[in-house]
Formats: sequence, structure tokens, C-alpha cells
Amino acid sequence: MNDEILALGKRFVDPRRTLNPSQAEKEEGIIPLTDSLPVIPQVHSYPLSILLFAPAKLESTTHVFAYGVDLFYTRLAPSKTYDSLTDDFNYALLLITIVALVAAIYITWILSKKKELSEKWR
Repeated sequence: MNDEILALGKRFVDPRRTLNPSQAEKEEGIIPLTDSLPVIPQVHSYPLSILLFAPAKLESTTHVFAYGVDLFYTRLAPSKTYDSLTDDFNYALLLITIVALVAAIYITWILSKKKELSEKWR
């Protein structure tokens, strides 16, 4: 390879790949681990001038930017991103929990002040 980007499916760089995947892993689409990646020489590609990588704030995620005849940008994660919220995340329950914790802190603060005042009068 000389200054080219090779497009591979994410399944080829999945960190969960093993030499002998189980039946459940095969059903999930995880391919067996091999000693090399498949390189197809008939791929149409352009020469690159700059290839930049930068870590993202999300764990195990990387920003990739390539510049040459064309521009290319993507955010890569080797496997499924696991440090982001799902679409069905229960925001209402989170808000209720935060409000309940703040109320509990305030109530215990008031009770401790009352106890402290009553101990001073003894």
C-alpha cells in the first residue's frame, strides 16, 4: 500500500474476534480471526497527502481525517460503542433520582442543624 486508504468492514477489526468463534458469535456476524486482513487490489483509490488520527472523548473511539484528491472523515470505534446512551434511555427516571437525592441531602442537612442546635442547648 502506498498512500491509500483501504475500506474494510468493521467486522474485520472487531476486538471480539477469536480463532474459533462460538455459534452465538457466528450468528452475531463475528468472523474468525486470521493472520492477515483481506486486501482486494482491484479497489479504486486515490493518493493521500495527509492522514490524521485523533482520540475522541468517548472511550475507544478515534477521529480519522484523510486529505488528498478528496476529503474523508469518520469516527471509528473498533466494536460497538458502549459508552453512549441508547435511544430508549429513561431520562425521566434519571431526573427523578437526581431530585430525590438533592431533597434527601437537604433534609439530612436540616436534621443535622436541628440536632446540632439541640446539643448546644444541653
